[in-house]
This record gives sequence, structure tokens and C-alpha cells, in this order.
Amino acid sequence: MEIARLVLDYLQVLIWPVVVLAICLALRKQLIALLTRIRHAELPGGVVVDLDQEIKEARALSAKVQEQPTPEQKKGPSIPLTEANARLIQLGLRPSPSGLDMSYYRDLAWQDPNVALAGLRIETDIQARNLAKGFNIPVGDRDSGARLIRRLRDKGAITENQMQLIMKMLHVCNAAVHGTPVSQEEADDVVDSAVVLAEQYLAWLSWGFDDGWTPRTEKTDG
Repeated sequence: MEIARLVLDYLQVLIWPVVVLAICLALRKQLIALLTRIRHAELPGGVVVDLDQEIKEARALSAKVQEQPTPEQKKGPSIPLTEANARLIQLGLRPSPSGLDMSYYRDLAWQDPNVALAGLRIETDIQARNLAKGFNIPVGDRDSGARLIRRLRDKGAITENQMQLIMKMLHVCNAAVHGTPVSQEEADDVVDSAVVLAEQYLAWLSWGFDDGWTPRTEKTDG
């Protein structure tokens, strides 16, 4: 009887792991499909986004954009980040949520990577509208950032690589907005790609308008 009781106790300990394993084996195809969907977000309109691939391509495009000169780029002083929003407001453009300082989104990614990319998505839309206004491209209330970016490319205001980089960033940001889990490392990769664009955007604010404006080169006390 003692041996029988020991065997029974042993079986009771093993029964739930065995049941769980049996369920996993029976539903292994469904579990694999579920895990795959986590990394492959389906957005409204049937667009499927592979986060790993999009981030990898964004890193490669970021390097190309950094090496390639922007259209009609002129040499001149760049704007300190502290002046970015003042310049945007002076030009009648919408100010940047981050002040065009991408470290704002990197810091936010420490708290919530998805929220950081949602903010970067808003930032991208705002700057696309600003660029369109600066290059005299009509902007409708329902025009998305992606649509305006294509119009800017068609007009030659931005390069093909710049457009492709922005689109990759938007794909990942949209996936984050719609609930696809994003790690801090992945969010940092996207923000790093955005740094190149922010630097070129600051340069555009320096030379893109014929109003005789020059950025302040040093701060004064008082």
C-alpha cells in the first residue's frame, strides 16, 4: 500500500506538466502561427509589417541618407536644437513636440517603447506637413504624413532614400501604435534612424527660406 501511495503521489505531481505538454503538442501549429503574428503586425487596409525586417532596412537606409547630399542643399550654419521651435514658429510652421531633439524619444523609450514610437509617428506627420508647406505643396486636412512624403519626393524636395527611410520608420511606428510589442532596443534603432533626418531637417530650416535669417551662434547672459 505504501508503494502504491507513493506511485499515486508521483503521478499527481506529473499529471499537469504532462497535460500542458500534450496540449502544446496538439496545438503547436496554432502556437507557432500566434508567435509569428506577434512579429508580423497586420495594419488597417491589410498591410502586413515584419518588424525585424523593417528595422533592419531602416538602419541600412539611415546610413545611405547620412552619406547622400540632400536636394538643393546649401552650406551654412545649422540651428542649435534650442532654437528649432522658435524658428518653426517664426516661419509659420508647427512646432516640434521634441524640439527636433531625438533624445526626447530615446528617453521616452526607457519608460514605454510603444509610446515613444507613437510620439515619433506624430512628429513625422508634423514635419511632413511643415516641409510640404515650405515647398508649396498643397496639404489637405486628411493628407497623411506618408502621402505628403511621396509628394515631396515627386517634387524633388527629398531624395528617394530619404523617402524610403521615412516610410520604414512609419511602418514600424504604425505597428507600435496598433499594439505590436516593441522592445526598447528596437525603439532605439528607429530613433537612431530618425536622428539623421532631424539633422537634415534642421539644415533645411537654416537655408530653405530667403528671409536673411541666421541662427544664433552663442548664448548671451541676461
